[in-house]
Amino acid sequence: MLTSSEQEVFRAREEAVRRYCLRQSLHAIEAATGVSYSTVRRHYLRCLEPHVDGRIQGFRALIPYERVKPYRRLARIGRPGSAGKAGVFTQLLQRYPELEALIVSELQAHHVVLHEGASGPILVGLTDLHQRFLQLCLQLGLTERDYPLVQKQRGIRSLAAAAKAIATRTFETAAGAALADKRSGGVRPDAQGLPSVATQPYDVVEFDGHRVDVRLRVVFERVAGIEESFDIERVWLLTIIDVCSRAVLGYNIVLEPEYSRFDVLKTVERALLPWRPPALTIPGLRYAPGAGMPSERFPELGYAVWNMFRFDNARANLAHDTLRVLTEVVGCGAQAGPLHRPNERPHIERFFGTLASVLAHRLPGTTGIGVSDPRRRIEELGAGAPAIVRLDELMELTAVAIANYNAHPHAGLGGRTPLETLSYYVDEKRIGLRWLAEPMRRHLCLLQHQHEGHIRGSIARGVRPYIQFFGANYTSRSLAGRADLIGQPVLIYFDVEDVRVLRVFDGGGRELGVIEVQGAWRRTAHTLHMRREIMALMRERKLRILRYDDPVQCYLEYLRKHAGKRRRAASKAETARRVVQDAAPVPKAPPGPVHSGGHDSTLAEAAPQHADSGTGLSGPVKGQSLTIGTGQVFSH
Repeated sequence: MLTSSEQEVFRAREEAVRRYCLRQSLHAIEAATGVSYSTVRRHYLRCLEPHVDGRIQGFRALIPYERVKPYRRLARIGRPGSAGKAGVFTQLLQRYPELEALIVSELQAHHVVLHEGASGPILVGLTDLHQRFLQLCLQLGLTERDYPLVQKQRGIRSLAAAAKAIATRTFETAAGAALADKRSGGVRPDAQGLPSVATQPYDVVEFDGHRVDVRLRVVFERVAGIEESFDIERVWLLTIIDVCSRAVLGYNIVLEPEYSRFDVLKTVERALLPWRPPALTIPGLRYAPGAGMPSERFPELGYAVWNMFRFDNARANLAHDTLRVLTEVVGCGAQAGPLHRPNERPHIERFFGTLASVLAHRLPGTTGIGVSDPRRRIEELGAGAPAIVRLDELMELTAVAIANYNAHPHAGLGGRTPLETLSYYVDEKRIGLRWLAEPMRRHLCLLQHQHEGHIRGSIARGVRPYIQFFGANYTSRSLAGRADLIGQPVLIYFDVEDVRVLRVFDGGGRELGVIEVQGAWRRTAHTLHMRREIMALMRERKLRILRYDDPVQCYLEYLRKHAGKRRRAASKAETARRVVQDAAPVPKAPPGPVHSGGHDSTLAEAAPQHADSGTGLSGPVKGQSLTIGTGQVFSH
């Protein structure tokens, strides 16, 4: 608390700095405030000094006797004793950085632990640290006549103060030194300068994957009217949740043992697309009043993108394709949290806990939260009975549970539901949002990837140009007639969910057209993962495919035979079945690079034609009127 005289000094200094910022003369400032003109600029510069909280000092620097910089000793160490040693230990650490590095390493290795005492934090293990500190001083060339070896207690109290200061620089370092297993509250500052606090919806979203705690079964139809069910592995639930409103923006169920970068991008794609509620077949299952997804309840949130994307350090999250789509297509920042710190993403972790309590742990076949969970033991006692939860039923239950979660009041939102919170920001506050560009909405294919290849062929042997891509040959009518392209490098864009067609560009970025797979591979839709599985089984001689057999159907039959023996085979069989069932009758080629516009496609159409193709032109070429509709035109 400042005295009355100190308050008068502070007010005079504050007024002097304010007048100096208004560019008044120094003599006029001195006449008005009484502050000497020679000290006005020094007070102004003190206000600009950084504070320990990360901001500038501001008017705090004008408080009488307030220090804006830590004390730095300039004088050399005098005679031994306790007097005249202010700042000498800090000076020692500055001269020998190895000593401070020793203190930091001992704290990180937990050889020195911070405990809470009655009068403040205390250090456990200080004696051993002091011995190692003195040994390092001798190794650095200090003698018994030098500080701290010359002191009576050899600097142990200064070492304790320095170790406490280093351990308590931040809450993270203090919690680590105290061996805390949980760090709740607050936010971690972002090193990239991107927003670390969600001030409105779509500022920050969190992503994570969770293995559903339920044993499941799938059903295959062997003969017409006869069904056979098999156990499958536990599935992954990938979810994106908005931090400000707690609303789930999109989710994806993955049947693989581990989710891949393609599954992450599929979740991103589903969070951007407008949501359509799936049809419900379970009797009595219905959505709660007002339930749904943000993009379905608020059409203006369709294709809305976020500013920050938080995830953990899983390999699928850190893949190049994942980061490329997030930064280049979505246009957001990607923030990977520290290892083994789920509390850095508290909202998505809390959502998974809520979903498990209201859905997974209430279903037959639940695995509980661990091996000691009573619910797991109860299910294991009845392991001889078949589980009655099917995968299709779980998908419907998950859709209803997530839609109802968005319509359930949250205590952290003041009793509002996530959808009501979104309605407040969108309808009442009318916040500014970013949307995916219109050209990209028409070709929303976040799963397309780039692959480098070469055009093969031989003029001497009469082999027309083709491209080999993961064990299959691709060509088209236009590519097969381009002998000048043999041996040229190309860029291939493909969709991992259906690799029957590719889009090809030459080295200069000109589109060469769409090519299709040849042979039996073109009969049934399949993913890149399925083709690689088939090729691996063929190399291992576990799967035999004749010349005219459909490789995909042979692969499905192989998985069905092994579904009763291995749950992983049953999971793969169900995944492959859904790919074939949901595929479009005619495969669509990926759009290719974003910057490729219509002028690139015209170059492909203007490829040189051969005389024997029957398409030669004779006579003058007449121009045709273009039928370009009115509206906005995007130039590339």
